[in-house]
Amino acid sequence: MRIASFVYCISTAAALSTIPVVTKKPSRFLLLGGAGRIGTAAASHLLLRDPSSQIILVGRSNDGSRAVEEVRMDHPNATVSYEQVADIWEGEGPSVDRLKSLMRESDCIIHTAGPYLHRKPTPMKLAIESRCQVYVDVSDPLPYLETACLMNHTSVTTTCLLSAGAFPGMSNVMAMEAASYLGGESVHDVRFQYFTAGLGGSGPLNLYITNLGFGEPMVQYDGGQLRFFTALSGSLLGKVNFFLNNASRSIGTSGFGNEQARQRVGSQPVFAWPFPEAATVATELRARGGSTAAMGTAPGIWNTVLAILVKLIPRPWWRNETFSKFLADFSEPMVWATDKILRASDPAGVGETHAMRVDVSGRRGPHISIVQAHDSFRQCVGQSCAEFALDCLRYPAVGVELPERRYRDPIAH
Repeated sequence: MRIASFVYCISTAAALSTIPVVTKKPSRFLLLGGAGRIGTAAASHLLLRDPSSQIILVGRSNDGSRAVEEVRMDHPNATVSYEQVADIWEGEGPSVDRLKSLMRESDCIIHTAGPYLHRKPTPMKLAIESRCQVYVDVSDPLPYLETACLMNHTSVTTTCLLSAGAFPGMSNVMAMEAASYLGGESVHDVRFQYFTAGLGGSGPLNLYITNLGFGEPMVQYDGGQLRFFTALSGSLLGKVNFFLNNASRSIGTSGFGNEQARQRVGSQPVFAWPFPEAATVATELRARGGSTAAMGTAPGIWNTVLAILVKLIPRPWWRNETFSKFLADFSEPMVWATDKILRASDPAGVGETHAMRVDVSGRRGPHISIVQAHDSFRQCVGQSCAEFALDCLRYPAVGVELPERRYRDPIAH
């Protein structure tokens, strides 16, 4: 079997600070969910790439001073403001009127205000109606993506990119790049494996979204067919190496490298979770075998506890937003304490370590593995989302797309 290995290593936003963004005028960014941890991370990265950018953070709270101060901490001279919008998911009413007004004045809309489950893509619809240049979000439920993609028609003048975070998002692009190295060999299997220490710095919302996901069926390829596995979500699948043995090629020789990934992350247990890329990427690649998506967290006891809870609690309960929110709120103090311990024991003092491993194999045996690692899941999602938005501004392609379609050609972008 021929095995090719690649390592992507971006430890901090500074790794990208030397890449200039060429724009005709300062871009105006509207960040929905801008008061959240992911939103402020995306805003900070946009300002790192182009300090002249104008940032508008949108949130439900009547006080966004903390979010503005967080962004200005590293960018004291930045143009950052906050706007309160009570509900960005409404189809009509004062909130919608205010939101559309802000959208019409913006070049790019970045939507990180999850969860997206049981929602309709109203913010994207409003962005299209406002004729904004670019819309980017970090949506992940498959029904949401299917509904949003149905809105792709010839009258759309906005470049819309869905699932543009870390996973899904960067992971989708990694899979497409891995497939491009198969040398024309048809794709057989696609595997996505993720790890995040604690909450990854993303806040309690991430815990809530994870809980909701346990109620959803796994949608993935099996024997070349797209299938639904209701009882698979939350099941422990085994251990995954989030580093590469005998890597034949390393991309990036500084920062959080393969050996650091081995030391900081190593091998971790993972459980099945209904990430859409197991279905959407495998469909795009026409996988003839199987696809899976799994994630793990630290400390490992959390994986075991979640696996037990998933077996004991009926699936409909997890799908219930009230129950999943209650469970997230109930366990938040314990997770918060765990995050404090992780931060204290982390050599980098971050405690938000994140890693991804994507494996793509060909029908006759070639196997490509790509590993990406980062000091902070929150920053990784923010950076990824910001970079996708900047790329869409520079290379517009009107319509509604997923990353695997936009970046199918590894040379085009």
